[in-house]
Amino acid sequence: MKLLIFAEVYFPDILGGGEFSTKQMTEGLVKKGHEVVVYCLGKCNCEEEIAGVRVIRNYIKGLTEHFLSATKNNSVTDPFTILSKLLHKWPDLYYSRKWYKRYKAIIQKEQPDLVHTVSPMSYLGRVNLWRAAYKLNVHMSHVCRSPRLLELDFCGGLLNCYNIHRNKKAASYLTALAAPSKFMLERHNLAGIKGKKFNNVIYNSVDFEKNLLTFEQFEKKENLVIYAGRLTKEKGILTLIQVVEDLENLKLLLIGSGALAEKIKKNERVEIIDWQEKETLYIYMKRAKAVILPSEWEEAFGRILIEAVYNGTLGIGSDRGGIPEVLGYDENYIFKAGDVNGLRQRIERVISLSSYEYIKEIEGQQNIMDLFTNSKYVDNWEKFFLQQLNY
Repeated sequence: MKLLIFAEVYFPDILGGGEFSTKQMTEGLVKKGHEVVVYCLGKCNCEEEIAGVRVIRNYIKGLTEHFLSATKNNSVTDPFTILSKLLHKWPDLYYSRKWYKRYKAIIQKEQPDLVHTVSPMSYLGRVNLWRAAYKLNVHMSHVCRSPRLLELDFCGGLLNCYNIHRNKKAASYLTALAAPSKFMLERHNLAGIKGKKFNNVIYNSVDFEKNLLTFEQFEKKENLVIYAGRLTKEKGILTLIQVVEDLENLKLLLIGSGALAEKIKKNERVEIIDWQEKETLYIYMKRAKAVILPSEWEEAFGRILIEAVYNGTLGIGSDRGGIPEVLGYDENYIFKAGDVNGLRQRIERVISLSSYEYIKEIEGQQNIMDLFTNSKYVDNWEKFFLQQLNY
């Protein structure tokens, strides 16, 4: 099977957890003997091979800078204004001769068995890519890792209904649709955005063995809670900071960057460090009593919680999106988004656990998260693609 993937960016350029999930999927499929080609944006026009995956990067002025400015590993200024976004949004929703010909030429050149998009391809002529594959009789699929097909990140949501209407029509070109949680898949399907043949939940995963926490390791833990990700309002950062200000014996470490960073730096109770490579991030996780995902928008999944639990640290998350699925719907670890008291109670409970109680609870969370192993993840993606070829 030859799979052609389109993404906004690809490793080592990282926007969020989606890029790690894509890397796991592509490299896992290559190990199974499949050919995988990725087209994405980059600082220059170039081609390289990463762990057997052929990666073709294209520089497109404006678009490249817009996306790389949001990555964790590049220092680039975003040139886009609201007007720029509106102008570039047009080919995402309507036919564009330029974008259609571009994607048609790439597909004809690569001759894949299937085409797949792993990101919304915002401002990159999404509907024209889907249409080109359909017209060439190549199966086209998409994974919804965010609600971007339902919600626009500008105009305060005024155009969301129209955005859904257009994406519903565009979805007629898709053979199949996937999402990393039941919540995210059902939400798209209810809006009429679905694959013509089938729709699958494929849970994200981690690619390392779980740490079976010992009493000695527990004794090294601090009254520390960690958040890792974008420092933006919709991530619930302000709620988390308010909780920490109420708990004098608690430290908060924020790992990442974003619009709220400068404001947060003025708070003496909070430490901020830039995004870390996984190995370093996991060292910080092991020091903490809890990793918090306090999102106030609909997370597609909550990969950071799996990473925390597999490192021997309890995860706490809000009730938004797919987060409750990751936490096994256990109310001991789930609070109502934006509820300061609810989050405070759960943090206080966790940091007060004895070593025996903590180890017992982390074992319970790890058992739940055995659903999210790398082998299952890659197997499910392989089945998803092969199932399309059987139609």
